Amino acid sequence: MAVRTTVRPSPTDEFPLHPAYGYALRRQRHPIGVRGGPRRAPRGFQLSDNDQRQVRAAYELRMRQLARAVVTAGRQPGDATENLVGQLEQRIDALVHRAGFAPSVDAARDLVAHNTFTVDGGKVNRPSYLVQPGQTIQVRPDRQCRAPVAIALAEHAEGEEPPYLEVSSERLTATLTREPQRQEVPVLRDIPLAVHPDEEVAR
Repeated sequence: MAVRTTVRPSPTDEFPLHPAYGYALRRQRHPIGVRGGPRRAPRGFQLSDNDQRQVRAAYELRMRQLARAVVTAGRQPGDATENLVGQLEQRIDALVHRAGFAPSVDAARDLVAHNTFTVDGGKVNRPSYLVQPGQTIQVRPDRQCRAPVAIALAEHAEGEEPPYLEVSSERLTATLTREPQRQEVPVLRDIPLAVHPDEEVAR
């Protein structure tokens, strides 16, 4: 690639560029003054438009987050739809909500981002963190009496936890015992999920 020798801030103006700066900008993919470009969602696999709307509403995800999960699930071995269920349901914000530590996924995401939970004793503040089977989520001892967690636990009914999640309300822990199955996830049970390659998606 040739080293840039001039810079054109506008169609009518052109200025010489010092060779050192031209060398630094030789790999620049966008014009001067433009910070980055449009971020395109990952491609390869997709859901139908109706499925996208329902899944995004259930997990309160942005389009790019869902697209990344769909593409990752499609590239993994096995059934792509079941892989997608694991990608979505094993997120720590979803499991915190299922365990009754937060009234909604959005509230769970906020609690996770504020270092309210640990996974196997280590701090996790990334809501998209994927909890693996056998790992335990626990409310930090210094956060157990805070209002959001206490109110959510008071309103949560016993026995509402999904079968793949073992919850202890006394110790404020939730252990993922195995990978979730689609029919066991309440918000996905009635959605006819199907992950397709791009060319098979109906436009």
